[in-house]
Amino acid sequence: MSRLSFNPKYLPLAALFASSFLLPGHARAQFAFAPGHYKLASGAQGDAELKLVLAEDNKPGAMAGVRNGQERSFRLAQVAAFSVDGHSFARQDGFKLRAGFDAQFAGPVLLETVVADGPIELFHYYYVAPMGPLKAHITLAVLRKKGTNNFFIYSPKHAPGLNAQQALSPLVAGLFPADPILQRQLVSNQITRAQLPDLVRAYNQGVRLKP
Repeated sequence: MSRLSFNPKYLPLAALFASSFLLPGHARAQFAFAPGHYKLASGAQGDAELKLVLAEDNKPGAMAGVRNGQERSFRLAQVAAFSVDGHSFARQDGFKLRAGFDAQFAGPVLLETVVADGPIELFHYYYVAPMGPLKAHITLAVLRKKGTNNFFIYSPKHAPGLNAQQALSPLVAGLFPADPILQRQLVSNQITRAQLPDLVRAYNQGVRLKP
């Protein structure tokens, strides 16, 4: 699901996309300053008003913060992790599934940790994809086996700016060998992104889908 920004002169065109690309309020929270906690790669940490800044218009992604009235932006390489308004982010080096404006940069990314208590981990990857006069803010589900650095995207619907070869459902299904039914549903793109966190948590706890 995504969020759009646009030039007013393109309003009629933007209206055609609005129902597909507007983010719900809770998903927009991490893009506005809110109370949070940060930990830098140097080991320094503290509390501040924080937000996630996505790669866009030839500028790489960053974490921005306001402390004692002073605003400062930290490059992702400077950030180890941060949390804001209930969203927890961790820096990931060598992330190869970059899309949209993110594809222009080779540095690390910040992925939101959604499920981390088990053998399969789930993250959300946010990026901005240009769509003619529009810019779509995209949220993708990204999974990996704990302890590895091999990420797999699950995207049952087309995501602007994403190479279709980057989102192959059979690769995601391979993370769940103990549940053939879940595997089949993933391969056939029957699982929505909203359903995925609960299914991953259940799998990690030993719950299996029944015919």
